[in-house]
Order: sequence, then structure tokens, then C-alpha cells
Amino acid sequence: MKLWLTVFFYFSAISCITSQVHESVLIQTENGNDLIAGINNSISIVALQQVPITVEQIAAYLITPSRYLEDKEPIELKVEQEYGKFMIRPDSIGVVEFYIEINGTKVRKVLKVKPLEAVCRLSRYKANTEAKIPSAEFKSQIGIIAYVECCGFDAKCKVLNFEIIRIRTNNKVDRAKNKGGRFEEKNLSLIQKAQSGDIFIFRNLYYQCPSSEQQRSDDMIFEIE
Repeated sequence: MKLWLTVFFYFSAISCITSQVHESVLIQTENGNDLIAGINNSISIVALQQVPITVEQIAAYLITPSRYLEDKEPIELKVEQEYGKFMIRPDSIGVVEFYIEINGTKVRKVLKVKPLEAVCRLSRYKANTEAKIPSAEFKSQIGIIAYVECCGFDAKCKVLNFEIIRIRTNNKVDRAKNKGGRFEEKNLSLIQKAQSGDIFIFRNLYYQCPSSEQQRSDDMIFEIE
């Protein structure tokens, strides 16, 4: 873990320094100025001298944590131009180094690549909801879904596992573990036992998106109406 943190602190430092030094070029993404692994990323590249930039002037290289630690060459990425913007698809987390040639000079810019993230939901309900769930609606649910809420498209990631805790009105507690997003048969009966006033907690929610390692979603706490 410490080694991974060292790598990403290094990447963050590179990004900050590069953005301060090379003010002749601005580069922006649609996702908070980071790239996202496993999807097509739309980026804008603008030269402050108002010099037009074409795809032939841009080279991009992906440096993953493993390649950095093993001192391997970066992976060259294909950059395409579409409707006035540039498209790039890194398949792993790390950083992408851009080299943009302007008037015979190569300008270096660096963007971090973060994993695609999702938000776990039980039907339309997610973490930090204030609404109580009607018992009939709660009992009709068949599992947890991890929705991708960014990036302008509808997608789902794979729910790996989670825990279910039921706190009854008499303060007795039932616990169960579930593998996968769909409620296992042994846990459906626990969901079906939901009564008004019960508290259900779904915790240790782990999911996995394409080109990413497993990630943890926020715990969800629901009160049954």
C-alpha cells in the first residue's frame, strides 16, 4: 500500500509542476481534469498563441503504476480528433503524458487517470437518503446495483459482495453476507422479513468496473416505513 501511495504522490507532483511550467497550452477534460480508465475521454487542447492544433501534433503515453515500478517504457496511446475535440482511451489507472508540438517546440502536459466509479443503489435509493422505504417496496427488491453516474452515459459495474444488517424494533440484530449483486436465496428471507421501524444497513459494498480494481461504495442505511 505504501508503495502505491508513493507512486501516486509522485504522479500528483508531476501533474502540478507540469501545469505550472507550461502555461502556453491548456488541456482540459470533461471529468474534473482527470482521465477515466476504460472509456473514451473527450479532451480540449488549446494553444494560448491561438495556433491551431491537429492530432498529428499530439503524442500521448500511458504510464501505469506497474510499468513505473518496473521501469518499463510507457504505452503509446492513439489520439483521435472528433468534432473539434480530441479522444483518448487509457485502459488502466496511472498518468498520461502528452507531448504537443507547437512551432517546433514540444510542450509536455500530464493528466492523471482515475478508475471509473459507480454508486451503489437499492432500486432508486442510495447512501444518505432521508426517505423511508415502504415495506412492500423494500420486500420487492432483488439486489444491489452499482450505477455509473458520470461521463454522460448509462452503465453499470459488477457488484462483488456486501453485508446486510437488520436492526429490529426490539433491538435484536440479524446479519448476513451476500456474494454478488443479487440477493442470495438464503438472504431473500431476511429482506422479506422487513417490518415498519426496522433499520437495514448494507455495508462493505464492493464493486468492480471495467479496467479497474475492486472499489468500495458508501454504506447504505435505510429505515422501513
